Amino acid sequence: MRDFRLFVVGLLLVAATFSAPFAQETQEREEEYSATLTNISNVGRAGLTPVNIHISRWTSDEEDARLLNILRSQGQDAFLRALVDVKPVGWIAAPTSLRYDFFYARATTTDEGGRRIMLITDRPMQIWERLEAAPSRDYPFTVVELRLDKTGMGNGTLAQLVQLRLIGDVLGIENLASGPMKLNEVKRVK
Repeated sequence: MRDFRLFVVGLLLVAATFSAPFAQETQEREEEYSATLTNISNVGRAGLTPVNIHISRWTSDEEDARLLNILRSQGQDAFLRALVDVKPVGWIAAPTSLRYDFFYARATTTDEGGRRIMLITDRPMQIWERLEAAPSRDYPFTVVELRLDKTGMGNGTLAQLVQLRLIGDVLGIENLASGPMKLNEVKRVK
């Protein structure tokens, strides 16, 4: 198994080490989490929003290897095209918004017996952002990281305006925002 380390260039997210994935039978089951999104970054509306995160399937080892090889060899634009070409792995939604699909979901067990879950998707962009060639256009990803204890409770982060790079087995995340949004009171509901 490969060992992936998540680090951040520029404004920091919490570092996470992704090593051996969960046993296949665990990765077959659907999971759902509720959380409170706290936004004090310079992206989006500030405040608290309840969200639901649903994982319908996990990114397989083969799909993971293929996608990360594309990121490593061809860069984030090719990775983005390949990412949105795969079947969605789940979604995130707030009560006042539509669901937004995730295309990458991987999880690892922590030393304490908890779990770390990493979800990646493309980022919705405003039409002006694309037409005016805004600098934010070069940050096309949203990354969610959940850190859970043995009972399925914990916290996490949601980073929008993200660039991804893979150097060796190290996944680099650069966040254009002033910081990631916080996911508090994360708990498994299904």
